[in-house]
Amino acid sequence: MGKRRERRVAPSSDRRQARDNSDARVDQFREQAASERRLFTIFILFFIVIPAVSVFVYSVKYAPNSDRTVTSAHQDDGLVKTDISYQEILNDNSKVSENASHRHYTYPILAYITPWNSKGYEMAKRFANKFTHLSPVWYDLKSQGTGLILEGRHNADTGWISDLRMKGDAWVLPRVVLEALPKELLRKKKLRDKAIDLIVSECK
Repeated sequence: MGKRRERRVAPSSDRRQARDNSDARVDQFREQAASERRLFTIFILFFIVIPAVSVFVYSVKYAPNSDRTVTSAHQDDGLVKTDISYQEILNDNSKVSENASHRHYTYPILAYITPWNSKGYEMAKRFANKFTHLSPVWYDLKSQGTGLILEGRHNADTGWISDLRMKGDAWVLPRVVLEALPKELLRKKKLRDKAIDLIVSECK
């Protein structure tokens, strides 16, 4: 009589355990793939779709329509061009609009009038209605010993101011050129107060 063979149950349980492990790995892989797909979808949505929709909405709602032809007095005069060369700038730099009375904008318009521009005062008178504020360079704030002095009252042109008043309602706000040492002026409160007092008394 031969030996009885024992039945082995281990291989089938090993197979079942291996199958369970592989199923668990497959499930884990599927979950990881689904998670990556979700992240990719969120990435596409936030970084591609939303910006593309925003650009489209902006271009439809706010961007100027190229079919529209906007005409203004400046375009009719040839003062405003889109394609221009440096030679045209050199040739036409002194060309101005013939309309000297109508202001196209409601917000404040400031013009600086400098002594080195000989036509500045005349242009300001001619286009007085277009400006709300005019700022000529008239005064110099200078150091004198330990104090300050304000010079330039002789530069103030009262005749020019009265001509401006007849043509428009622009405010004249003279500029004060600071020739004093700015470091000293900023450090010392007495000097600052003196500078303010000099300018205020000149305005009165």
